[in-house]
Amino acid sequence: MSVMMRLAHMPSRTLLLVQLAAVLLYPWFDGPGGHLVLSAISVGVLSAAVLMVRRSPRETWIALALAVLGVVTFGLYRLTGSTALGVIGAAGYAAAFFYSAIALIGYMMQDERTTADEMWAAGATFMLFAEAYAWVFMGVQLLSPNAFVIAGATGPMSWVQLLFLSSTNFSATGLSDISPATPQARVLLIVAQWNGVMYLAIVVARMAGMIRSRPRI
Repeated sequence: MSVMMRLAHMPSRTLLLVQLAAVLLYPWFDGPGGHLVLSAISVGVLSAAVLMVRRSPRETWIALALAVLGVVTFGLYRLTGSTALGVIGAAGYAAAFFYSAIALIGYMMQDERTTADEMWAAGATFMLFAEAYAWVFMGVQLLSPNAFVIAGATGPMSWVQLLFLSSTNFSATGLSDISPATPQARVLLIVAQWNGVMYLAIVVARMAGMIRSRPRI
């Protein structure tokens, strides 16, 4: 089986591998001058997510429109420094990732049996939610630069720090040295934690219950 056929047969695995590759690359460009590379990596992850939506009951064009909104307006923010454009861009990115995550949940729940690709989709969906909340935090930070703080440090959080904050709260591990410093930021973290617990308790648990053993020959 060719590489392309393998990718087409397991698209959720491909999406998850793209996401993991992006996470490993983010730290190397998370500094001054690395914004273009970070944006390119995010666009790559988002493109893979939009392609995956095609396998779900959701409309692909909605994910594509949200992705274009996020990419274009956040790119303009990088060029102009306009906070309004930055917030709109972050909202577009977040909405595209949330929509893709919901689409993948629909894909996983559309039958009564958990396939191998749907198991990969469970991991990919977790990462989509983590990136979505990281973009929400980015938008909040643009509106309020001190919304998130680290003891003994000053200045806004970097993209990797926001992604770390998002992942630790969505997974409900709470292993983060970053703290919300405003009521709005605290409420957003509460929502992310609740969303993560519900995802694990409802979606992943239901998928586990739909795993069927292959009949013995």
